[in-house]
Amino acid sequence: MENNKVQLSDGTVLIDLTGDTVASDKLLDGVTAHDKSGALIVGNVTFATVYAGSGAPPASLGTDGDIYFDMG
Repeated sequence: MENNKVQLSDGTVLIDLTGDTVASDKLLDGVTAHDKSGALIVGNVTFATVYAGSGAPPASLGTDGDIYFDMG
């Protein structure tokens, strides 16, 4: 059962996630957090590698999602 609000018996709210906008598509890949319902979520955002050297990019960059700019 998720908890999205921590409240003391006197009504004082310590934590309230109900207005949060955290979502897995806004967190870096592998980062964990809680969404507005209190459920645990894992981020899935990744970035492309950008190579701005001259000549051919190193073979270590691979080809999946890489961007190459020849500045030379």
